[in-house]
Amino acid sequence: MARVIAMLIFGSLGVMLVYVGAGQFIQQRRLLEGARVVEARITRSEVCMSKSNDTDQRLLRDNSTTSYTPQVKFMYQLDGKTHESGLLYPTEIVESYASRAAAEEELRPFPVNATVRAHVNPRLPDKAFLIPRGSAAPVVFILVGLVLPIATWFVSRWF
Repeated sequence: MARVIAMLIFGSLGVMLVYVGAGQFIQQRRLLEGARVVEARITRSEVCMSKSNDTDQRLLRDNSTTSYTPQVKFMYQLDGKTHESGLLYPTEIVESYASRAAAEEELRPFPVNATVRAHVNPRLPDKAFLIPRGSAAPVVFILVGLVLPIATWFVSRWF
């Protein structure tokens, strides 16, 4: 019975990861296709810290991890209308870094009030992005989503 429950939980998680990854992969391709360069003004550029609270009371040891995520907001005009976006890359899956310095380096070209080049597909005007390079994150989501149920099945056979 535990094996069935584990398969349902991890199988559902796998389906969700494949769904999100595939959706973001398609969005990334659409955003990159036919993207036009527009002038944008950076309105927010900061690094946000996130810490997992993973403390093992039995060992009296803190296993918490800290990650740093670059966050940016910018305004731009397309066909006479003002829009705002927060995408560094043409995907909504954000990358986080193990060090603040690495996240700050990602934001270095985008200080607040700077005028920069943004890229936008006119068919998706609210999804402009600053760095015109595809991310591997959607493919990673898809692969993990496909492997997770299979790995769960193999591991559950040992118990």
